[in-house]
Amino acid sequence: MDEQLYVLSCKSSDVDQSTGQCAAPFYAPTSSFPPPMDVGEGLAVSSVIVGCWAIGFMIRQGRRISLA
Repeated sequence: MDEQLYVLSCKSSDVDQSTGQCAAPFYAPTSSFPPPMDVGEGLAVSSVIVGCWAIGFMIRQGRRISLA
């Protein structure tokens, strides 16, 4: 079971600018970016990215050939 992690946080409006102290600190869940994913999901995302780059490269090369 995954345990939720919390970090001590402070809103920027609660910070005293002269002392740098927080008037109302609170605990908030940690950010989960990028979201946790397994190997299969990571490979799926990377293949989509590579595919988009490949399509862009082919379009670029096609424009160069048609202009030459």
